Amino acid sequence: MDTLKVALGVAIALVIVFAGAFGYSYYQNSKTSSAYSTAQANAQDYKPNAVLGDAFEHWNNIAIENTTLVSSQYLSNATLQWIGGPLSGTYTGLSAIDSTWNKFFGLWSAVWLYTSNPPVVTTSGDTAQVTAPVQFIVTPFNVNNTVEYINVSYTLDFMKSGGQFYITHEVWHITGAGILASVPSAVLTQEVEAQAMEHWDYIAIENTSLLQPEYASNATLDWIGGPLTGTYSGVSSIIGTWGKFFGLWSAVWFYTVTPPSVSVIGKTATVTSMNQFIVTPTSANNTVEYLNISYTLNYYKEMGQYKIVGETWHIVGTGYISTNENQDMYNQVLALAFSHWNNIAIENLTSVMEQYNDSATLYWVNSTLNGTYQGYSNISAVWNKFFKAWIAVWFYAEEPPTVAMKGDMAYVNATVQFVVQKNATTFDYINVSYQIVYQNMGFNVKTGQFQFEIVSEVFNVLGGAPGPLNKV
Repeated sequence: MDTLKVALGVAIALVIVFAGAFGYSYYQNSKTSSAYSTAQANAQDYKPNAVLGDAFEHWNNIAIENTTLVSSQYLSNATLQWIGGPLSGTYTGLSAIDSTWNKFFGLWSAVWLYTSNPPVVTTSGDTAQVTAPVQFIVTPFNVNNTVEYINVSYTLDFMKSGGQFYITHEVWHITGAGILASVPSAVLTQEVEAQAMEHWDYIAIENTSLLQPEYASNATLDWIGGPLTGTYSGVSSIIGTWGKFFGLWSAVWFYTVTPPSVSVIGKTATVTSMNQFIVTPTSANNTVEYLNISYTLNYYKEMGQYKIVGETWHIVGTGYISTNENQDMYNQVLALAFSHWNNIAIENLTSVMEQYNDSATLYWVNSTLNGTYQGYSNISAVWNKFFKAWIAVWFYAEEPPTVAMKGDMAYVNATVQFVVQKNATTFDYINVSYQIVYQNMGFNVKTGQFQFEIVSEVFNVLGGAPGPLNKV
């Protein structure tokens, strides 16, 4: 038995034996409003995250042993392939699959899950696949003081139907099982992290009834940023604030940008995390927005259960990501182009190269660098040669650049003048007919913006060579 299994065991033994099963998940797509379907349709660029959210939701529904919720994620003709253990077999159709899960749930009084490595998501059109090694920590009904583990190699095949991904095929492959030992500190950390994930999940499903019992009677909520800014003391005041927040949005979805940081000292615990909440306004269901939250949760353990005594919701970034907002993408692309030219002017090779796709092409027309350069390393080498030719560079766009958006492509055209210094006394100019082609690579949940990358660039030196500045 490896160290990880041992560490997990103790944490879970205490959690399950003394606190019972608790439901939580890494990701949760809100289904409380039919408007969320509209939001999903308007946010196709983060499809992998939506599928990953469905996978975590599925594993969470298994963890809380809810057959109804588990069943709702399958297509009617789905198959479940169970490899290993007494339930080995292939089960086709909802009735057979539901029966199998009921048998599994009948074996355990509590179930907890952990993904030892990040799941892998692949998408193709309306289909997707999620693979992951998942460890389920379980307590047998007949031996409640025993904690066991089941290591499962998991595969979930999804198909999109009616704007929602459904499971068409599932492989539950048991690769290991046994009895866990315990390490108390690891147990407590896992328990607190689970509580935090559960809390954010309840926010995502906009359920004040589930949120309320998580708070201690003297809890405080510090809300920083936005119209709800303030400090709220007591459960009633806190729940009232959440009610106002939920009234603003018809759908909420959350994502932890990085794994939460958890510290446990005695009966106190603190969780810090950078979270992103994707939200659909009640007043504008065709718009998808984001809230970047610097989150802090302070817990105190009373009567064997961790309760929130302090919570900080600090809004550090907001914006919209709806694909209907073409103007936002226009402004973003224009800003990227100016940033690119500025990085050329300050001769910062690292910053210049940040915008390129790995397979981008640079067409350099005229001058000594004339040629076609394919790929990241070749383009980097060309810019390095250009920078070595001059000790200083300035740029100027003679007329406002034009930006054209076509599908997931953006085309920027401009005439740009670079003023270059060859030595202490010699200044030249280079007039360039410039075209940059950007491709939208999808929504970046870490920045709250679409990810545009340069796939093609034309640097056409007008006149063929630099000219003396006194002729401008």
